Amino acid sequence: MLEVYLFINPLGSRCMKSEKSILRLADQIFGEVSYQFIPLLNPQMIDQRMKVNNLDCHNLSLRNQQFNLHYRTILDYKAALFQGKKKGRLFLLNLQDQLVEQDVPYSEKLVFDVADQVNLDVDMFGEDRNSELAQRAFQADQRLASEMNVADPSTAIIYNADVSDCGLMLSDVTYQSLYEICENSGLLAKQALARQKQAPNLHIL
Repeated sequence: MLEVYLFINPLGSRCMKSEKSILRLADQIFGEVSYQFIPLLNPQMIDQRMKVNNLDCHNLSLRNQQFNLHYRTILDYKAALFQGKKKGRLFLLNLQDQLVEQDVPYSEKLVFDVADQVNLDVDMFGEDRNSELAQRAFQADQRLASEMNVADPSTAIIYNADVSDCGLMLSDVTYQSLYEICENSGLLAKQALARQKQAPNLHIL
C-alpha cells in the first residue's frame, strides 16, 4: 500500500490538480492508496501568491490580509475534517472550486454555503472553525511539514508500507508520476490479480 502525504496550498490551482490526480489514482486502485491532504502555510507561499496577483510584497497590510485568508481557509478545512475525512476532502474541493476556479471572494457566507452543500453539521462546523482544537491541528500540520523538510506546496511524501519505512519526496505530483510509482511498486499488478480472482470463472466451449 502507498501512503501519500500531499502538502497543499488551499488557494493554489497547481495543488488542486495534484489533489485530483491522487483522487483519480486512488479511485482506480482502491485499497492500495492511502492519502492525506495537509495544508501548508509559510512566508514563501504568501510571497508567491502576491507576485502572481501583482501585489506589493513589501506592503505589510496586504501581506497580513493574504496570510489571514490562507489561515482562515485552512481552519475551515480542519473544522470540516473533524466530521470525517471524506466530508473534509469534499468540503475542501468544493471551496477550492469556488475560490480558485470560479474566483469567488472568500466570505463567511461562502464558507457556510459550501459546508451546507457537502452536508456538514453547520452548527458544529461553525464552532469548530473558531476552536483551539482547529488551531492545534493547524500547528501539528506545520510541525509535520517541518519534520519532513517540506517547504513548497504540491509536494508529496510517499511511503510504500509493504516495502520500506523510507519515504520518497515528489515535488511535481501528476497522475503520470503517481501511476509510474504504483507500477514500479507492483501495486498495479497486485490490483489486477485481485480483480482476476474476484471475476467469475469463464468456461470456453
